[in-house]
Amino acid sequence: MRRGERAGRDGGWDCRHFSPRERAAARELVRRVRVGVPAELARAFLFGSKARGEGRPDSDVDVLLVFRRLPPDREPQAGIAEGIAEEVAADTGVPVTVWSVALVDLEHGNRTPMLVDALDDGIPLWPPGAPPVRVAFTPDDALRCVDALLARVQEGSEEATESLARGDVEAAARRMRDDVVRLCTATLLLEGVTRPRRAQAARVLERRCGHRLPLRLRPLLRWAAESYGPEGKDEERPVAPPPGGLREGSAGMGFLRRSVVRRAAALERSRAAPGTPGRAGR
Repeated sequence: MRRGERAGRDGGWDCRHFSPRERAAARELVRRVRVGVPAELARAFLFGSKARGEGRPDSDVDVLLVFRRLPPDREPQAGIAEGIAEEVAADTGVPVTVWSVALVDLEHGNRTPMLVDALDDGIPLWPPGAPPVRVAFTPDDALRCVDALLARVQEGSEEATESLARGDVEAAARRMRDDVVRLCTATLLLEGVTRPRRAQAARVLERRCGHRLPLRLRPLLRWAAESYGPEGKDEERPVAPPPGGLREGSAGMGFLRRSVVRRAAALERSRAAPGTPGRAGR
């Protein structure tokens, strides 16, 4: 069985990493959402670090809410659900958070890596006895996400230039760090790898593809990873310029960006070829 699919007492699935108090808070959240959110709830899942058995005692209880239909910006329903989660947390003392999506977000070509991973971890919460849902991360999904990441990187180049014009070197370095991670993430998504976040994306890329990357890129990837701190999750700590300075970092980013564009074009061609499966390697 896959993670979250072991038989258990709560809805037929294994919730052993959640205390009875946490399970009660999650069920109360779903109850209030069904009453208070003006949209039909189709499914609800526990996901995140606790669902994977990796959570700390103080980790949030993450609940994925899948509604049948939502507006394109997911509002006001998502905001109402977040408000309900805050109320449940205040009433129960359990830190509950929600992520609201629609059924259309699960369709081929609309899936994000975070949603694919959340469903992969997901423990069915509602309706009672419902099975888990697993979806593949397809080339269409990868190409759509990579296009968005490349657009963000283009915006980042302009933002870094504006920061340097103001003399704010740290802001420019922080944006460069974020964009290096976006390019690492894009490269991995094109290979069907969805899981790495933040620092891990740079580390995994170096481990998987280091033999194909110029030696000059390795210090840049390590700098990006290490800038998130020892646990790889501290986004707010000060960021120093990369090894060799911002100019050298910009050259490394240029290589990564060109590599992503070439890989995306190759995937697009292979996807269009007759007989090519429509799924990325997961």
